[in-house]
Amino acid sequence: MNELLLERIYEAAALPELWPGVLDTLAELAGCRPALLFTTDGVNVTGAVGNQAIQEPLRVFVEEGWMERNPQGARTLARREPRFTNDLDIFTREEIEQDPYYLEFLRPQGMSWGTGTLITGPFDTQIIVSIHRAYEKGPVSRAAVDRLTDLRPHLARSAFISAQLKFEQARAAVQALDALGLPAAALTSAGALRVANALFQDLIPDVVLDRRMRVHMARERADALLEAALRVPLRDAPAGAGLSFPIAGSVDHPPFIAHLVPISGASHDVFSGLAWLLVMVPVSLKGQASTALIEGLFDLTPAEARVATALLDGKTVGEFATASNLSRETIRSHVKALMQKTGTHRQVDLVRLLSVPFGALR
Repeated sequence: MNELLLERIYEAAALPELWPGVLDTLAELAGCRPALLFTTDGVNVTGAVGNQAIQEPLRVFVEEGWMERNPQGARTLARREPRFTNDLDIFTREEIEQDPYYLEFLRPQGMSWGTGTLITGPFDTQIIVSIHRAYEKGPVSRAAVDRLTDLRPHLARSAFISAQLKFEQARAAVQALDALGLPAAALTSAGALRVANALFQDLIPDVVLDRRMRVHMARERADALLEAALRVPLRDAPAGAGLSFPIAGSVDHPPFIAHLVPISGASHDVFSGLAWLLVMVPVSLKGQASTALIEGLFDLTPAEARVATALLDGKTVGEFATASNLSRETIRSHVKALMQKTGTHRQVDLVRLLSVPFGALR
């Protein structure tokens, strides 16, 4: 067995960005090129990583809606065999020559023949490895399938180690925030709760609702903002993902600012499913929010925070532009950024949000 490949498989457990290279080597062992590793809950794909050769076919697969017309996944899940199989193990030649998935998607993308396996274990999702080659090369040989089957236990162990490492990192992070007095939880890319500290659990169900598909906020407006943030593809994080948004207080709980931020490296992690860190910062109702607090809570630039403070002091855009020797267009651009970051749509709502922090939102 290739010792260097085994070393790389186990290195990928700690450094998931190495998986595309591992998939390249697995594909070479089978005389193939495109290779994909993805996780599923049995209904939806929950994470995926592929080599460069599969990127264009994967784009077509998603954009043309082949997910719902793919018979391979269902048959692979149904067989649950602890080995790699090829196309002729799960389809007849007649089916392959007639099925639209083979004829209209796989064959034009150079992926007509392939081999794959389903890996289950002590994690919430199942793993499918799928490797392909062009029609003219014929079915993947039994010898190649057997070579990959020999590697299957190592792939499974690496996946389990990776998931455990990510869970332990998430657990340590939320527990550290608990020690700081901050409720925190780690969520999947879809927003489902996986790890939470005691302070966060205390907010269920008055402030947070732990639903199967995703966490919900008890307050409708806050939940709409959370839902919108979770729809941003994780690959766009951190530049376009994450959000800070207010949650109104109640008799039993203070107002909070919720911070949803992408977990570092989550775009490469397909095994644990963890993608987001949700941190709830309780806000005092005493007095007006300071510039530093506003800047920190909403991830503002210093210039944006100064504009926010001026608005709270009752200054108009024109007045602050004159006082700061800046153009009105510059100030308006800062106001626009403020509303985007705080989830507001009118200047009056922005001022209302930031003054006497969030009590007026009840």
